[in-house]
Formats: sequence, C-alpha cells, structure tokens
Amino acid sequence: MRVVIQLCLILLPCAFALAEPSPNNPLFHIKSGDFELPDGWYFGEVAGVARRDNGHFVVFHRGSHPLLEFDGQRRFVREIGAGLFENPHGLRVDQQGNIWTTDTATHLVLKFAPSGEVALVLGKRDTASEGWFDRDYNLVLFNQPQDVAVDGDGFIYVVDKGNSRIVKLDERGLLVTTWGGQGYAPGEFNFPHSIVIDASGQVYIADRENQRVQIFNSNGNYVNQWADIGYPYVLFLRGDALWMTDARAEELRQYDLSGNLKIRYQGQPGRGAEHFGFVHGIYVDKDGLWISHILNWTIDRLLPADSVPAPAM
Repeated sequence: MRVVIQLCLILLPCAFALAEPSPNNPLFHIKSGDFELPDGWYFGEVAGVARRDNGHFVVFHRGSHPLLEFDGQRRFVREIGAGLFENPHGLRVDQQGNIWTTDTATHLVLKFAPSGEVALVLGKRDTASEGWFDRDYNLVLFNQPQDVAVDGDGFIYVVDKGNSRIVKLDERGLLVTTWGGQGYAPGEFNFPHSIVIDASGQVYIADRENQRVQIFNSNGNYVNQWADIGYPYVLFLRGDALWMTDARAEELRQYDLSGNLKIRYQGQPGRGAEHFGFVHGIYVDKDGLWISHILNWTIDRLLPADSVPAPAM
C-alpha cells in the first residue's frame, strides 16, 4: 500500500492528527463495512453509499434490490423504490433527508422523501435525448445522468453526461438554465461524472476524461479549474474538504477548496477482502471513510491507523 499525505485528515466533527506513514504505521486500516443483508440478498456493483441525519445508511447498487436503507449499526431496515432502477449510478442525501438517485439506463433522476415515497421525477423513463426540452410540457430529457446536487436555495443540478452539460432546475423540477458542451476548453466537458456544491454556492464538477475539476458559480459561469488531478470519479464535500475517488488509480484524494492536495491514499488493487476494485462512491463522517467498489460488490470502512490516537470527541 502506497500513501502520500500532507497535513491532516478531517473526519468531522472531530479531527485525527496523522503521523507520517511508514510500513509499520499505515495511514488507514481498511475493514469491511459489515452491512447485514436479508438471507439470500447480495450487493451487486455498489455505485454509492450515503448517510441520513438519523445515522442510517443508504446504499445504491446494481443488484436485485438496488436502493437499501440500514440503521447506524448497518442492520437492514428496508428497500426503497423496488422495480424502479436498471443501472444505478449517483446517490445523494440532501439536508432535508430526501434521497436522490440517478440511473444511466432509465435516464431518470428520482427524489425520494424520507418516508421512501417518490417525491419528484426528472426526465422520462427509458427516453434519452440530445439536449431535448419541450417547453409545452416543461420537460427536460437527459442522456445517462450521472449525479445530482441540491443547493441551499433548493435548486437542483443534474450532471447530464450524454449531453456533456449541467442542467439547473428549480425545486419543482422546471428548467432554469443549462451550460457546457463537449470539448476541452474551460466550461466544456468530456464525460462529466460528479457534482458537489459548497456553502457559498460554487459548483464543482468532476470533468473525468479531461482529468480536472471545473468550478462554476450557481448560474453556470466558469470560475476556475484544477487540472492534472488524475481521473475524478465521485466527489464528496465535507466542510472545506473535497474528497475524490479515482477508480483507475484506485486512489482517494482530499483537496482544500483552493485545489491544494492534502491527502492521497492508494488502496491495494485486487478482488478479495479489503482490496480496491474500481473504487467509486465515497462518504466521510466521524465514523470513518465509507467507500464503495464497482468490481468487488462491496463497501469498506477506512479508519485512521490504530497507532495514531484520536483526540477526545
């Protein structure tokens, strides 16, 4: 396992001061997430993992029961949205506890209320389009939506990969604006893959095949970019720390909001327990880093090495 680290890792709400890594003092210990499934149920390719404000986990995967909720001890609670998914991809939980999903095969973005009921449908099932919008019906169609985010004012942002654009909608799901286009210039995309929004309203887009993160204001005006950062797959923002997975390098990275690399961690590639197998989803909280793997059908939990004591909570 190879690791490079600068400064410290922040697992909110407490911070762990990490010593320089060495063979006898690794940065993280990796262990199974230990999610308890009903008898005969299995995870498929795990696209994402998130957590609700009640401590419950939500897992989105490409198996027979794609959207699942677990309690804080990772014991099964319920299935949500049975029969609605074909190829799960993006998973987010907003500040109100709503669960948002994207599906690249149905071309839908779905919002589930905390109760589990469908609260909003964006797109039209099994209908992809090249940037199509019907003003008579106020209907936006997507092509392989990858991710979704909601800002502090309730506006919805969809990463519409097949159209190389970002779509902004109001809280009713009606179109506000779009931006982007296929290409390499600032403001253009080559496989946009993930999105997060910071407290000031700046929008961060994982422009995967251009190997950069692009930053925009809430109206889609280009602000800046972080280039030559590997292949950004999924972004996760906690406070002033932006986390990124890179499935090709099997790495996790943390940046500050100025784009300075703070932590770089490479897992051990493989197909067994505690190996990285196309690391994809990431969620960070006081209990660790929760990461999901596409090829290994697993969720792992990363904790600071036992040799590094954590400060009092």
